[in-house]
Amino acid sequence: MNEAIRIESLTKKFNGVQALQGLTLSVPRGSICGFLGRNGAGKTTTIKILMGMAGRDSGGAEVLGLDATDRKQNVMLRRRIGFVSETKELYPT
Repeated sequence: MNEAIRIESLTKKFNGVQALQGLTLSVPRGSICGFLGRNGAGKTTTIKILMGMAGRDSGGAEVLGLDATDRKQNVMLRRRIGFVSETKELYPT
């Protein structure tokens, strides 16, 4: 396992709007990468799928060797990584 993130042919639609269409991407372990794109390009959707916060229509995704689309592995994954959304609402107090 040489990749921190591996995505293969990931697709996702919201109310008929194609958010991701066949995204394939790999990020090697030990690298530092940015995730850039226009509004609506699917950046947040991809991250939410990797975190198990959103489902995918088809394709696969792994983070640190764990299947991001599997509910049980996804819990183990969230114990190892964090995510702060653009709304930055972490806790009520």
